[in-house]
Amino acid sequence: MGRKTFELVKQSSCAPIIVEPQAGEGIHRIAEKSRQDIELVTGVKPRLLEELPVGEPLVVLYAVIGSSPLLETLVQQGKLDLSTVAGRRETYGIRIVEQPWQGIERALVIYGSEKRGLIYGIFSLSEYIGVSPLVFWGDAKPVHQEALVLDEQVEQISKEPSVKYRGFFINDEWPCFGNWTMNHYGGFNANMYDKVFELLLRLKGNYLWPAMWTSSFALDGPGEENARLADSYGIILGNSHHEPCLRAGEEWDIYRGEQSIYGNEWNYVTNKKGLLKYWEDGLKRSGGYESIITVGMRGERDSIMQGPQSLADNIAVLKDIIENQNHLIEACETVCHKKIPRLLAVYKEVERYFYGDEHTIGLREWEGLENIILMLCEDNYGNLRALPDEAMRQHQGGYGMYYHLDYHGSPVSYEWMNSTPLVRIWEQMTECYEYGVRDVWMVNVGDLKGNEFPLSYFLTLAYDFETWGTTDTDSPRKFTAKWLKQQFGSLVTAEQLVELQEVLTAGIYLNSLRKPEALDASVYHPVNYMEADRMLAETDRLLSMLAQIKQSLSKECQNAFYSMIEYPIHASMNLIQMHLYAGKNEHYARQGKKIANHFGALVTQSIQRDKQLGEEFATAFEGKWRGMELGKHVGFRKWNEDGCRYPLRMQVELFDRPRMVVSRADSTDICVKNYGQPEAIEIRDFCYSGTETVTIEVANDGVGALTCTVEMPDCSWLAVDWTKKSIQEQEKLIVSVNKDKLPLEEESCSVFLGDGDTVVELIVCGKKITMLDLPPMTFYEKDGVTMMYANHYAEILPAENARIEVLEGYGKTGYGLKVFPEDWSGTSSLHSTAVTYRVYNEQTGDYQLEIWSAPVNPLTPTGRLYFGIEVNGQTLAERIPSVSASYQSGDPDNAEWSDGVLNQIRISKVKLSLVAGVNEITIHMMDLGFVLEGLLLCRDDRTILPSYLGPNENTYQKNC
Repeated sequence: MGRKTFELVKQSSCAPIIVEPQAGEGIHRIAEKSRQDIELVTGVKPRLLEELPVGEPLVVLYAVIGSSPLLETLVQQGKLDLSTVAGRRETYGIRIVEQPWQGIERALVIYGSEKRGLIYGIFSLSEYIGVSPLVFWGDAKPVHQEALVLDEQVEQISKEPSVKYRGFFINDEWPCFGNWTMNHYGGFNANMYDKVFELLLRLKGNYLWPAMWTSSFALDGPGEENARLADSYGIILGNSHHEPCLRAGEEWDIYRGEQSIYGNEWNYVTNKKGLLKYWEDGLKRSGGYESIITVGMRGERDSIMQGPQSLADNIAVLKDIIENQNHLIEACETVCHKKIPRLLAVYKEVERYFYGDEHTIGLREWEGLENIILMLCEDNYGNLRALPDEAMRQHQGGYGMYYHLDYHGSPVSYEWMNSTPLVRIWEQMTECYEYGVRDVWMVNVGDLKGNEFPLSYFLTLAYDFETWGTTDTDSPRKFTAKWLKQQFGSLVTAEQLVELQEVLTAGIYLNSLRKPEALDASVYHPVNYMEADRMLAETDRLLSMLAQIKQSLSKECQNAFYSMIEYPIHASMNLIQMHLYAGKNEHYARQGKKIANHFGALVTQSIQRDKQLGEEFATAFEGKWRGMELGKHVGFRKWNEDGCRYPLRMQVELFDRPRMVVSRADSTDICVKNYGQPEAIEIRDFCYSGTETVTIEVANDGVGALTCTVEMPDCSWLAVDWTKKSIQEQEKLIVSVNKDKLPLEEESCSVFLGDGDTVVELIVCGKKITMLDLPPMTFYEKDGVTMMYANHYAEILPAENARIEVLEGYGKTGYGLKVFPEDWSGTSSLHSTAVTYRVYNEQTGDYQLEIWSAPVNPLTPTGRLYFGIEVNGQTLAERIPSVSASYQSGDPDNAEWSDGVLNQIRISKVKLSLVAGVNEITIHMMDLGFVLEGLLLCRDDRTILPSYLGPNENTYQKNC
């Protein structure tokens, strides 16, 4: 039997698409979008028909099971078996059927278990022919094809989605999204939402929380056009965590008043009758559309509920609110003849009401919540706050999770560019799913534009967790490769895809180290551990990669590349550099160096570039995205942009003649002219393993130029990269050693730098390091300090039915270690899962150990995220909490939480004693959720210098 094929488009002719009248308006609309997709790929637009054509050998049928006579005919004739799709949730099938109806030779049949299933199938065909789900939002132009000849590879039966309700929340939408939609659509109306609905469906989502800062979805369509259009598409409507009973927060200001039937106070204690009437009318108006109804109550505009005082009073009032709302919803269900899902967001202060405390029973056990979805929430910075234990998972209503890619609030908002690596989403949301949160996944995408990439991953993970979830720790990397291929297809080479993946992943990672809005000149230290230079080198590398990739890409790729990769990463790297330059400017100014003015000029250039990049984006694509560039993002001083400003610049007034200033590049100390013995810099780095070079900065703080001469000793193991140089501002002198010629015992050599007036001495010490007999993965201490990244462990000691996985591209160090149970029984406690690190110490002594872990939260309200420490086989501490008893996740008044999420690290400190030689430090990971990122060891007579990223990792003995 020959291979089945279907010539969708051939020789400028396209098979017509049939959508029967019974399919409804939404399917007809999606079919029209499908026609546009085919035309975009081939230049040929198929006809859209409602019945079989005469004289056409090939047709395409889009049909919903149970409402298609043509589909029923195929079943009756035995040409199509619908049993694998019928009755399932949001499922579709695609089949090539031969001689389906009289006069038709072949049909491409896409059929769905219901409306959403069919729509997913139709857009699956679009993806198959090369149309990205981000064809509009990411400006992803498909590869042109003269013909579309489909074969059996197009045939498939889809799975049921892993998570039942999957969606996003357009939020914090001013000034960007709001200005954009006002400029292009005249408001938050159905014309604009048609683009939003299309994206949601192309990404196989089904649930939407619409924009709500200054708009009302139910009124702005105009009228109910937004809701009516969504319903035609099968999109499930909802409202955010503080908008109960299908009424937007902004509606209250429209209808409230002293003479209003709803009253004038958003206060259930003083205006119960008015609010119940307000909610009842909202349900009567919007309850007929497919929706999930938010219940409960919070204060106006996302604040704490007003009225009750004590915890017990708040719980009692919330119970009364939900009971009465349930009655109203039940009345609505009677009128609409359907069951309507309900949702309570356990968000911010509602979490306290849900769990109660040792004196007050919360809502957790209350039977009034029995059939309500309980939406748990993370801390607004992407760290889960609580998950259902085994007992809670018996809750009949099920669970949801509210996640953030964008947040407007304390301690600092982050709304500008994507700063959430996929590995963070994977790590947190796999945990979420495994704990039974599988009914609702909702993600705050802010302005939507700019978050296309992480949104795509979030919804893919929700739709097909079995493929992308816990079983594959490489899921983020694989998805990135797949996503890039989806945007660019055959227009890019394998080599270009690798480069695109590198620049996209690395750019987002640098943004994640510190949210862009939370950056300022003081974050990355200008010199300690060469931190600023390391960051400048990496941002320069990515900017260079962007330019090279742009030059190598074909014209057809440029729009998608610019829209989703080049602009956001270029703008982000420029922002980071601006603050780094400002830090360098201040540092050199304090040293009195003329080069401070050079870095001040670089700050000015970066400021101008920041503005220029935004304007370029506003005018790109004939102004398609104008408005989306308006997000404030520079130097936030508090949660909002109030008081934010570009960096300050310092100006150094030059000395009236050339004058030499010498310093280490990684130190704030300087050496200048001294009458008598020259000032000296002692360099002991070459007495330890791992240091290849030391950089000396030779600067001029006066007008004109000076000539520096380097006087070298007769030292066979020591070298510098120049011996004479004219210096206008500053030059770097690289000091290096020949390791093979280093002496066995420490010795020193003096190097003299002079300009004819000033002399500075470099005292360079060195000795040969011979430790080849050390055990594998042993770190070498350097001057009493050892930094060890989590992935460079010596040994893993897994517990039964558990494993430790390395998460790459994660956290402050770039690596995380996390325990993954094999059975996910619901307990958060572990017993013997541990990881061991080895370090060679120069001498016996007392040390401080810093345990660096991710700023994740305990999985229960009273949890502490315990870990244990063992040193050289002896237990130091069995249970050390990584958070204090007063820790409150998500509470901006809790400095412990705020510092953790801003600095992207949590540091626990313990004292211990180590011996000269090899020591073993074992970390027992006692609680699920704990993610280890690194260990920093410092002898008591040494000091860790201030920095954001910490010391560079020490060298270690590699595995053979």
